[in-house]
Amino acid sequence: MQKYMMNFDSRKLPQLSSDCLIVGGGVAGLIAAWYAAERGCRVMLAVKDTLQDSNTNKAQGGIAAVFAEDDDTALHAADTLTAGAGICDESIVHLVVEEGRQQVKELMELGAVFDHRPDGRLALGREGCHSRARILHAQGDATGAEVVRSLLARVEAHRNITICEHSYVVDLLVTDGCCQGALLLHNGKELGIVRSTAVVLATGGCGRLYRHTTNPEGATGSGCGIAYRAGAELTDMEFIQFHPTALALPGCPNFLISEAVRGAGALLRNARGQRFMPDYHALAELAPRDVVARAIFHEMGPEKNVPVHLDAAGVAAVADKFPMIAATCRTYGIDIAREAIPIAPAAHYMMGGIRVDDHGRTNISGLFACGETSCTGLHGANRLASNSLLEGLVFGRRAAEAIAGQGPALEGGHWHYAGREKSFTVKDIEELQNVMTRGLGIVRDAGGLKAAQTALAAMQVAAEGTVATCILDLEYRNMLQTASLIVEAAEQREESRGAHYRLDYPQRLNQWRHHIIESAGAVI
Repeated sequence: MQKYMMNFDSRKLPQLSSDCLIVGGGVAGLIAAWYAAERGCRVMLAVKDTLQDSNTNKAQGGIAAVFAEDDDTALHAADTLTAGAGICDESIVHLVVEEGRQQVKELMELGAVFDHRPDGRLALGREGCHSRARILHAQGDATGAEVVRSLLARVEAHRNITICEHSYVVDLLVTDGCCQGALLLHNGKELGIVRSTAVVLATGGCGRLYRHTTNPEGATGSGCGIAYRAGAELTDMEFIQFHPTALALPGCPNFLISEAVRGAGALLRNARGQRFMPDYHALAELAPRDVVARAIFHEMGPEKNVPVHLDAAGVAAVADKFPMIAATCRTYGIDIAREAIPIAPAAHYMMGGIRVDDHGRTNISGLFACGETSCTGLHGANRLASNSLLEGLVFGRRAAEAIAGQGPALEGGHWHYAGREKSFTVKDIEELQNVMTRGLGIVRDAGGLKAAQTALAAMQVAAEGTVATCILDLEYRNMLQTASLIVEAAEQREESRGAHYRLDYPQRLNQWRHHIIESAGAVI
């Protein structure tokens, strides 16, 4: 398999060095940078856009952690396992929920401010599949922005951290199974080498593989494509979570309407104005996300054009509780205190990703992954609401601890590649998104999966052996690689489990209670 996506010769390129190269500026990347720097590592933090363009920064939802008197980590773990539909790693689940509370406390010490009740205690909300109110929020629905703000203030001021914005990681540089750094494209035109003892991929999710997504533009699954080419193992790629409630209006973006709105009492209603979720699950609007998304999908009718609405008019002071949602809806002429919000599911979160151990290590020495691009075993087949920021905090710190204990980097190493240049266009990306939306959506079947696999294989043939000329080409190639991994895993799993629902195999089967692992093999 082709290992590199651009023509280069490392001997002819400018070279930098660091103890730790971290790729991605969401919660996992930022916390890893902070802890590694605090432990004396020279850290380079590379992001392909700016530090404001991450899933974390856009996250309305909060952080799930045990702070309430009627809650404990055993309950949080049990809820996570229920949502995960039988394939969570139980040891990882307990590790995250038990360490998570301390991590949230340390985040507060770093400056993060969460909402409090009038009596001074933390204001804790409840979201889908949680048996207790345990969700911390900031400014109602701007939790991610607050997390980024507090971490950026520390990261930007730290003398051991160098920030490189508009720096796209093209490929990893691996020798004898050991990652020694990466090839980067700076400002869309300047190639360079970063040699590093450790590389941490914290590149986020893959929502942009679909036509409709809650994710920002950068969520293209690039980390998975980069890691796969280098020989890393990926797992659980078939499990893509669709958020049930994204704003659905012609001409407007798929703005996420936080699950916390349903947690506060908002109801889902069909075109007849009837509440329908009690017919699908005992927890109604607070059922696991895959259940709610499929229920809405069904209520939208065969052509998926029947309107479904989220009615928050009965939630006291709803505009005050969710100011960002209220302001955005107001922009499109909707007063959420009086009018129901038109919604539809949209691609939201990748449960699978780069396979890692309990410190974020991959099967490649020196290569780590954390955050949404990784698969730790926490989420199983369906992520429990608000566990993602918690996972990023815990595994960002754990990866930093492991990196700080590593020895010096290998000396030397030379890499080069030469291929025929070929450019792709936005239309190629749109066709890929159409293929994924048709075949790898909320519900799937053998015919749709086979059609998607055939279409993606043809795209792979057209790209194979050629190299990129610009960032758009790089994005397309990584999207294509990640999409191909998703469809291959989805076709293999002949059952329905969590976010992977097959019309031709509607039952959950014990013989499929295992993980599908994909790897391109060792890098030469």
